Amino acid sequence: QFRQEGRILSWVAYRLQRSSMSAEMSLIAFASPVAVTPSVTPSSQHSDVMSEPALLGMTSSVGRNVELHASSAAGVSTAIFASAVMLRSVHRQRRRAGRASVAVLRRANSGDTATLERDAQKAPEGLEGQIVDEEAMLANSSFPIKPDDLVQKCKEVLGRGVGTLAGGEADLADDFEFCAPVVGPIGKEQYLEALGTFKIGEAFPDSNPNYHFFRVDPFEPDRVWFQTRKTGTNTGDFMNKPATGKALVFPPEAYSIRFNDAGKVKEFTVGYPMDRRVGNTGGLGGAFGYFYGVGRPLPIPECQPYKRSWQFRFLNWLSRTTKRFQGVKVQKK
Repeated sequence: QFRQEGRILSWVAYRLQRSSMSAEMSLIAFASPVAVTPSVTPSSQHSDVMSEPALLGMTSSVGRNVELHASSAAGVSTAIFASAVMLRSVHRQRRRAGRASVAVLRRANSGDTATLERDAQKAPEGLEGQIVDEEAMLANSSFPIKPDDLVQKCKEVLGRGVGTLAGGEADLADDFEFCAPVVGPIGKEQYLEALGTFKIGEAFPDSNPNYHFFRVDPFEPDRVWFQTRKTGTNTGDFMNKPATGKALVFPPEAYSIRFNDAGKVKEFTVGYPMDRRVGNTGGLGGAFGYFYGVGRPLPIPECQPYKRSWQFRFLNWLSRTTKRFQGVKVQKK
């Protein structure tokens, strides 16, 4: 009788291993008086799916140990009962997984490309319909250059200085435009001439833009956005002035490059600060940040750190005064 029930337990163990449920086998061995000592090769210890010979070796070992170490019919019966319960649980889990897989395949066959991850991450309450499906928008784009290829092309253009280094001018389209927060839009010739005048590379030889966060705009699939965290030390002459030795840290800035269907650059936007509180350039990006950072800002308001206009200050004063007359306590800023 012990031998027959041992064979039953061996079959149950084999079924559990076929379901990749070695943890449950360990639980059975712990809960029952039957000593289960399966022999597993080192290569199979780190595999999610064990090979057929390893499974057969394990179950035969279980059977032998059951026959040798089962101390009573009650003990073996307890082990069989526990194994049956665990096997039923495993089968339930496999049925659920199977139904989920069928649902995914049906969605894929019907043209729905949503992934399980996107299905699981629903929009938080209050944001329903306000978060766009970027992947779907880019997939439906008619722009001939795919997003991954467009990001790679953007990086290659940056490597050639966006027209300023040897061979880089060929990257620019005939209708190329440059635009910054204050300067521009300007055309191709004016852009190349202006950058040649500043000679920022010579004045800041260790300058590093620290490009990061490249992504294609789902609303403008011909446009790649990215960010910078520029740093640099003024160790060379700058605008006909001697070096100051000042180390500059710029605020995070938003840049973008837009391409035409042929892969030529038709628009380059730079220097849009994303947080003017960061760095030591007065919150200024682009070339103006270099001017201010070394202590030689241009004598125009646009090349100075942000400051409230007298009109804005007057409106704030008027608002505070009105609240005081209404008996509202206000805090002066």
